Amino acid sequence: MTTLEERARAIRLVCTDVDGVLTTGALQYGDTPRHTKVFNVRDGAGIKWLQRYGIPVAFISGLDSPATVHRAWDLKVEDCFVGHLAKKPVLDQLCAKYGLRPEEVAHVGDDLADLPLLTQVGLACCPRDAVAEVKAQSHWVVPVDGGRGVLREVAEAILKAQGHWDEVVASY
Repeated sequence: MTTLEERARAIRLVCTDVDGVLTTGALQYGDTPRHTKVFNVRDGAGIKWLQRYGIPVAFISGLDSPATVHRAWDLKVEDCFVGHLAKKPVLDQLCAKYGLRPEEVAHVGDDLADLPLLTQVGLACCPRDAVAEVKAQSHWVVPVDGGRGVLREVAEAILKAQGHWDEVVASY
């Protein structure tokens, strides 16, 4: 049986859902038809650390949201797919772009639309408050709720497994 550390060591790309992973899943509406979202700064740090070590991050969201596109732009996440409920074709496209096998990809998801990716990738992760079906298909149920830094935890696990964590810490 492959351990979590072995799976993390092989990762060359991290894909993540947005709503329920990078956010709590709550959408706030006001007087305009656009909604707002709250992103956790810890996830942003994790994304920057992964990028520093040559591991790109991709956002794959079923919801077409300008807030998600703006967050991706802020973090220099060049692979931002919004309005994609069918996520498997996006995974195929990303694997082709980066010359990777699904086993070299991690995905963090929280709901049913993530199942096609979670069953294909080398490291399937979900937040503690993911739906039961997603938890059942995940290699790691991260002990953090969505929107509370779950991707930062995944990034740390990958960077530790790949021998980069001490350098990340030393950079501060």
